[in-house]
Parts: sequence; structure tokens; C-alpha cells
Amino acid sequence: MYMILHLYKEKYLDDILMALTEAGIDNTIVLSGESLDHKLTFSLPLFAGFRESVGNKKGYSNIIMAEADQDRVEFMLKELKTSGVNFLQDELGKIVLLPIEKIY
Repeated sequence: MYMILHLYKEKYLDDILMALTEAGIDNTIVLSGESLDHKLTFSLPLFAGFRESVGNKKGYSNIIMAEADQDRVEFMLKELKTSGVNFLQDELGKIVLLPIEKIY
């Protein structure tokens, strides 16, 4: 499986990375990005009227990608919960697992 983790709150990045390491999920890629609605409202004048609806939301997030099976991801979530971070209940992000057909 290929894991794509979308982390909404950057302050939890270190906790997530430590839990990934504890779960044995390595060769991880961490990307920083900006949400589309934030980019549109603050970079394009056409969408400037939507700034109030976006508000002070940061608009930035981290994408963490790695090869990981479901058991390791669930172990990572348990490790986070043990350290006081409840990824699912606190809605800190989303995790998507995609099947891998072939690796070269």
C-alpha cells in the first residue's frame, strides 16, 4: 500500500514523524503546500472577495507519503494516541492508502 497523509496542523508534524519512525515506516517524503482556496483568495484579485470566508485559516499543510501497509499505519495511530495526539478524533488530517500494483 502507498500512504498519503495530509496533515492540517503543522504543530503536530514532529509527533507524526516520530510515530512513523516507531511504526517502521521509512523512506518517507514530506512536502509542504498551500490549499487551493487560500492560494486563490490571496493571490488572484478575482477571488479577493472571498478573503473573509477563508478568514485567518493558515491555508498551509504538509503531505507525507510513504510505502506502508495498513497494520503499520494503525500502529502509528496508536503510537500517536499514546503520546496524547488523537489524529482521527481531533481531525488533524486525512490518511489515504492506495494499492500498489508494481514497484520498479
